[in-house]
Amino acid sequence: MSKQLEALKQSELLNRLVLDRQTAEEIGRVAQLLLDPQAHRVVGLTCKSGFLGSKKKSFTWAQVEAIGTDSIMINGNQGETFAEKLEPLDSPIDCEVWTDSGNKVGRILDYLLEPNTGSVLNYLFSSNGWRGFIDGIYLLPPVAISSIGKKRVIVIDAVIQKSQPYTQGLNQKINQAAEYIEKDYKKTVEDLEAVGRGVQNVASQVKDKTQDVTSQIKDKAQAAGDTFKGKVSQIRTQLPGNSQTSAQQEDKES
Repeated sequence: MSKQLEALKQSELLNRLVLDRQTAEEIGRVAQLLLDPQAHRVVGLTCKSGFLGSKKKSFTWAQVEAIGTDSIMINGNQGETFAEKLEPLDSPIDCEVWTDSGNKVGRILDYLLEPNTGSVLNYLFSSNGWRGFIDGIYLLPPVAISSIGKKRVIVIDAVIQKSQPYTQGLNQKINQAAEYIEKDYKKTVEDLEAVGRGVQNVASQVKDKTQDVTSQIKDKAQAAGDTFKGKVSQIRTQLPGNSQTSAQQEDKES
C-alpha cells in the first residue's frame, strides 16, 4: 500500500466493496478482518459474495493495494493466500477485559489499525452495562495486554487506570453542558448588569435634560407673562375712560 493513511477503525472496513486492482471486477464485500491477536496485527481479510454471501475468499494484507472511502483494492494476481491458516484466527472483539488484579472492567468493542502495516494501534473498550454508555469508550494499547484467550483478555491494572478516552460518554457530555450553561449564565448576568448600568445612565441624563427643559419653560413662561402684563397695562392706559381719568388727575395736580 503506497499511500500513507490515517488510522482506521475495524468496523469501518466491514462490508466495504472489494475490487480487483488489475481487472476492475468486484470480488465481494469485506466480511471479516483476520487479526493475529498475539502479534496485534491484521494479516488478511475475508470477502463474501454470491447469494446471501455464500461464497468467501480470503486475501493476505500484503495483497491490499489501496483503501479508499468506497472500496478496497486487492492485487488478485497473487490469488488467495493462506486461507486455511487465516480463517481459524480468533478475534478479540467482544472479549471481556479483566485486570491482572482480578477485576472485570469491560469488553473490547473495536480496534484502530494502521492501514499500511495492519498493526493494531489501540483496542477500544467500554465498561460493562450502562457504564459503557455513561463513561464512554477508552483506548487500550496492545502493550497493556498481558494475555489473550477466546473469551477474555487480561490487562495490566496500572495501565487501565490511566486509559485515555476515545469517545465521550454521558457523564462527560453532561459536565460539558453544565460548564457551558454556567458560563452562559455568568455572561448573561454580566450583560444584564451592563444593560442596567446603561439604563441608569440614560435615565439620569433624561432627568437632567428634563430639569433643564422645565427650568427653561418656567423662565420663558414668566417672561411671557411679564410681557403680557406690560402689554395689557399699556392697552388700558390707551382706553378713552382711562384718558379722561388721567386728565382729571393732571388738573388736580396743577
